Amino acid sequence: MLAFFKGLGIGFLCLLLFIAGVVFNVEFLETKNSNQALNFSRNIEVNTNLKPDEFYANINFWANENLDTKITLNDEEKSQIADTFNQITQRIKKDNFCSGGSFSLEPNFSYKDGMQTIKGQRLNANLECVIKENELDNFNRFLNDLNSIIKKSPFVGVSIPTLEPKFSKELLEENKEKLYSKLLQKAYSYEEIYSKDLNKSCILQTLKANLDPNISPRIFAAKSNDMQLTLPNIKDAKQSLSATALFDCR
Repeated sequence: MLAFFKGLGIGFLCLLLFIAGVVFNVEFLETKNSNQALNFSRNIEVNTNLKPDEFYANINFWANENLDTKITLNDEEKSQIADTFNQITQRIKKDNFCSGGSFSLEPNFSYKDGMQTIKGQRLNANLECVIKENELDNFNRFLNDLNSIIKKSPFVGVSIPTLEPKFSKELLEENKEKLYSKLLQKAYSYEEIYSKDLNKSCILQTLKANLDPNISPRIFAAKSNDMQLTLPNIKDAKQSLSATALFDCR
């Protein structure tokens, strides 16, 4: 009988040790594992649509047929060309759409059998112009005045420009700040998501951003009629900001 109770006591003791081991494994080891730090990174990207707020035009001047084939120029003829560009410069100042107006004039040579021969004159000049959408009518008036000046010149020709949409530096800077704000909001939103998914406290540690500089308007058509321009048909462009976010979860 004593042996029976002794065996029963040993069995009961073993059972207690087994239960204690299970409790230790569940309560202590799992708690220890749950407190282990987890660090991981992921890529985040945000974007916004952007509409061009400026239009660029390049106006070129050149020697027309009379000047292109003229072997020599006298002082009066040179003065006529200079006066043409003086008028252009004065007209530019009224609206300040364009910069430029200076010109170069030099002989144009041909070469044969090692001999250099003047075959005419070469004229180079250009204007770089930037306008806003609401300035188109005034810009067309400027172009018409420019064309009237050129028509009076026996030597100078002018190109019909096209309007190319652009993003101003101010617009790009403003949009960049919006992108950074969106990126931060999105990065911090993942703290709550990962904390819930992992049953841990997740904190955003670092955020290394990379702004995509490659942004250009999509142009579909541009129209011109003599020196009257219309704005090209464009669609908004997309500017993106990506980043690598590092999270620490404990």
